[in-house]
Order: sequence, then structure tokens, then C-alpha cells
Amino acid sequence: MMMKKMKISTAALVLLLSIGTAPLTASAPLSVSAAPLTTASTKSNTVKAQTQNVQMVFDSVNLSPPKGQVVFTYNNTIYVPVRFMSYALQKTVTWDAKNLKVTVAEPSSSELVIIKEYLMNSVNINTDVTISKTVKLNNVKISFVFNGAAKALPAGLSSYSLNGTLYVPLRFLSESVGNVITWDQTTKKITANSKTYQEQVDSKNVGKAPSSTPSPSATTAPSQTGNGSAAGKVSYGEITSATEAKLNALKAQSQSTLMSIAFEYLDAKDEASKSSIKAKGLQQLSAFTASFNSIVADAEQKLKANNYSTDIINQYRATFEAELEAGKTLAEGMAG
Repeated sequence: MMMKKMKISTAALVLLLSIGTAPLTASAPLSVSAAPLTTASTKSNTVKAQTQNVQMVFDSVNLSPPKGQVVFTYNNTIYVPVRFMSYALQKTVTWDAKNLKVTVAEPSSSELVIIKEYLMNSVNINTDVTISKTVKLNNVKISFVFNGAAKALPAGLSSYSLNGTLYVPLRFLSESVGNVITWDQTTKKITANSKTYQEQVDSKNVGKAPSSTPSPSATTAPSQTGNGSAAGKVSYGEITSATEAKLNALKAQSQSTLMSIAFEYLDAKDEASKSSIKAKGLQQLSAFTASFNSIVADAEQKLKANNYSTDIINQYRATFEAELEAGKTLAEGMAG
């Protein structure tokens, strides 16, 4: 199989595939098969580039990508970290390991919570984006889907990985996500607005206050004991809706984290580093599993306290175990 060239062990692939193998948001299938990640050890697939001293302003707030992430120029093209930039525009990012595909789309309400928490931690200054230096990058071949449509990189451009982070050309990302992202060469500043923020700005410009969106009410399902929800009693629908929102948020977080670890593994140059990265990934996987168990245990307790059936808990666990097993099977086949 062509994936053998990657020389990724089953353990490393399981880190990426074990939780949430399917994207959280629906996307159109690609018309062509995704190309495999290029072997990082091949000399021609490693390039050197110069990082840029940049300022990044999103929704009028100065943000910085996580420590270790940069903005760089290669062949007169500005490259940016795709996950950070997408999150800054309040888009969700999912990773399809089987097809080597990145999907960027509008987030669900639960995913938006994770994204906003991520952005709250991005306000602090990251000195890596304010210091110019030379970095060595690995060329990676990955397909992209934006808002349900497959998008190919323009001829002559590539995507690159650096320290576990995937980078794409700024203009490609701007044109693909549907948001205007500007680059000021003189001031070295990247500026963009999310869809929600831009709507607020446009509303103010015509003399109207931005409308507040009411929080969606939880769907109230009939009690499985045959009675409707009594006054002051938590409904079955409220319990299950809240639980599923938490599980979806956990799935989004696990996909993002494990995707970064997988890219970091590909960038590793020696067995000691790979072993350390695999250990970190397994630790994260264990933490996500513990979080899953905590979420469903809390839901089970609430269902019992309100005299509802707990059959759905078995469904949650069965789905989780099936995804875990599917991930392991896929990883073994890809690494075999």
C-alpha cells in the first residue's frame, strides 16, 4: 500500500484515528483521491523559509498563534497556520486521516465554545511571530474542503508542516473560507473579521444595533416513563441535548489535538522524539477517554434522578467503542 512510505506505526495512527474518525460537519466528497503525505525525509521535500515579523488582528483584537507557530514567506508567498487562522475566523477544522483531508466549515454551537476558548488563550503575545528567523519546512500533500466544496492549491503552491502545524498560502485561505484576509506588506499586519463580527460592523454602519441571537432552547422530548416534564423537572431532551453537545465538543477538541500530534510525529527526526510524541498522544487519548466517561456518567446520574430510561447511555458507549475499534482497524491496515 502507498501509505507504507510514511512509516507511521500503528500506535501513532491510533492517536489520530481512535476518536472521531468522521468529520463533525458534513462536507462534499472530493472528486479525486487525496494524495499521501510526502515523506519528510526526502531531501527535495524539505525547504527553508524566512519567518515574518507580523501583527495579527482579528475582529479588531490582536491575536497570536500558539507558541511555536509562525508566519513565513516562501517563493514570495505568505504562509499561515491553517488551524489558528480558521479558528480566528470562527471556523471549525477537522482532519480525515484516511483520505488525508482537512475540512474547514461553519462550527456548531458546541464547537464554537471550544473555538472561543482557544481564542481567549491567543490574546497573549507569541514572540515567535515577532522574530524573523530561518525555518526548515516539510512539504505535505493534503486535500482541502472549505464550506463543503473541495479546493485545490493553485499551481506552483504547496502546503507545509513545521513542528506539527500545517501551513497554507494566505491568499488561498482567504479565497477559500469566504472571508477577506488582508496582508499589509508595509506594516507587516494581517487583518480579518469573522462573519459574525462583520455583520455587527455592517449593522452599526447603517445605524442599527446588532441584533442579539436568542439562545436556542433545548428540545424537550417526552419522558420515557410516559409523562411530560413536570414543573421544575429537567426534561429528557434537556439532559440528552446537553450531553450530546458536550460529546461533540470533546470530539472536536480531540480531533484538533490528535491532528497536531500526528503532524508533529511526521516531523520528528529520531526515534527518541517519536517515542516521546507517541507517549504524549497516548496520554491525550487516555485523557479524552476519561472525559467521555465523565460526561456519560453525569448524564446517567441525571437520567436516573429524574426517573428516565438510561438506554441512551448504552448507545453513547457503543458508538464510542465502535469509533475506537474502527480507528484501530484502520490504523493497522494503513501501517501494515
